[in-house]
Amino acid sequence: MKKLTRLTLLMALSLCAFAPAVRAGDTSLTGYATYWEGQDDSGVGGGLRLKRTFLGFGAAELRGGYVRFDNGNESSDPSVIPLEVAANVRLPFFISPYLGVGAGYYFTSDVPDINDGAGYFVQAGVEFTLFVVGAMAEVRWQEIDGDYLDGMSANLGILIKW
Repeated sequence: MKKLTRLTLLMALSLCAFAPAVRAGDTSLTGYATYWEGQDDSGVGGGLRLKRTFLGFGAAELRGGYVRFDNGNESSDPSVIPLEVAANVRLPFFISPYLGVGAGYYFTSDVPDINDGAGYFVQAGVEFTLFVVGAMAEVRWQEIDGDYLDGMSANLGILIKW
């Protein structure tokens, strides 16, 4: 009986993997707000994420944004423009958790001791989608050239899927 149950479950999962809706994937555009905890200061900002899902379980995404840090001196508050690419593994459900890794280049404002640099990040999040609209929440850990921008960030956003 156990073998029959396992075989039936394996066949059902295989059929789901080859269903047209799963193979086709989807594309989504997300506008998000971000809170970024750097080494010395915290920053807030926002961005856009363009994501393409492949085979139901994988996704690739491109991101661009703007984050302004508050160091207590408005005339020299640093800001960063992150341009990033990431790959995610996800569970394709109504509420879809995911894990991912990515890399990016971070353009910084003209503040002494903070230079443009490349970096990488890991992320964990969840998406909730109802037909063509949804929401996204995630946490990330960034490791970027120099120590100023290293740290955790949290993102909350609204997405449109097609």
